[in-house]
Amino acid sequence: MNGSPEAVIPLLLALAAVGLWWAGAVAARDRAIAAARVLCRDEGWQLLDETVALARLRPVRGDRGLQLERRYRFEFSADGGERSVGGVRLVGPNVTLRWAETPEGRVIEQSLGRSRQ
Repeated sequence: MNGSPEAVIPLLLALAAVGLWWAGAVAARDRAIAAARVLCRDEGWQLLDETVALARLRPVRGDRGLQLERRYRFEFSADGGERSVGGVRLVGPNVTLRWAETPEGRVIEQSLGRSRQ
């Protein structure tokens, strides 16, 4: 590369696209963590490790056309001993579902929005 604008501009555009993708992913993860914290707080549980992990990423048709659906998983403890699993679904920027499997086998789901699939 000799520094000509024809060579530099595509590289800068590619870097900007990667930066925007990364910023969107970080913002979505932050919303998922907040949603998991609220569910755990409301149920009197402890969110373990204070984090969520991306479990699935796919395009779906949402209220605003084609959007990314992100599904996150998290672990919590209802009694301070056993680990249980829960999840958060985001469609685009919106949290649309929170769920958790309790140690007693009960599943708690909280639908928070609409998404067409």
